[in-house]
Amino acid sequence: MSMPGIKSKPVYTGLTPDPGACQHVLAGEGPGTEALLRMRRELAEGNDGMAPAASSVALFYTAGAGPDRGDELARDGHGSPRFFPDTDGLCQALNEYLADAGMGVRLYVAGSEAFLWRVVASARDGVGMSEAAIQMERCGPPARPVCCIHCKTTDPAVSTTVYQCPGCGLNLFVRDHFSRRLGVYQGVCVDAEAPGDVPEPEELDS
Repeated sequence: MSMPGIKSKPVYTGLTPDPGACQHVLAGEGPGTEALLRMRRELAEGNDGMAPAASSVALFYTAGAGPDRGDELARDGHGSPRFFPDTDGLCQALNEYLADAGMGVRLYVAGSEAFLWRVVASARDGVGMSEAAIQMERCGPPARPVCCIHCKTTDPAVSTTVYQCPGCGLNLFVRDHFSRRLGVYQGVCVDAEAPGDVPEPEELDS
């Protein structure tokens, strides 16, 4: 099923160390652990054989959407990751770190789509970090953070094209329109003209 509308769905690429950065800051949750481990290995190997100083690499982690693979990060041997019980705690500590960082900082974020944009919004709005200095790698199931345009309730992990809003109970269609400012897709009532005529939900593929 498709509905007309602006398609502004973000395109994500894999994390890649920026050779021009002076400081590398990694932030991730459970589903992004593999990307974090890969990045730490690549940073340890360095560019042209020149590994960055340990003080120039920082990692912030929370289990988030799970699974919790923090023990793997702790055993990895590259630096000392900082662990947090939730995303809010991670974002607060990350912003404090970024506020004291100098020039040439790059932020690399790995996890679910809701996590990515929560961290990006926090760094952007909290310390004025430019999105040009942030890389994101989406990991885990293809669930989307969706905001109901009718009651403004946000569901952080919608996995089907049609779902019932947990706030107002309306049947919503998940549009491809994405707000970078809010970090959410739009959910629009799917049976406004014919109440009860709800199409069969399909799994979101990205």
